[in-house]
Amino acid sequence: MSTISALAHHVDQLLTQHRTLALERSQLQRRVVELEQQVQQQQAASNLDQDTHVESNRAHQQTLEDELNGLISLFEQTTETKHD
Repeated sequence: MSTISALAHHVDQLLTQHRTLALERSQLQRRVVELEQQVQQQQAASNLDQDTHVESNRAHQQTLEDELNGLISLFEQTTETKHD
């Protein structure tokens, strides 16, 4: 009976971890969409006003891209963890 209880406890832990990872994944997906929209807006603004603030727009865009890449990396790690 102890083995069954231990197994049930382990399954419960796995289900809890799965729910947590699923929630984190959906939050990361929403954040990725937000960042992609921000990058697109920055690119559109940059096209309209190429002569002004070019360097600051590039720096801001690079920061957004870096954050997006970081979130994508986290998303991939979360997905890999879920599949393991």
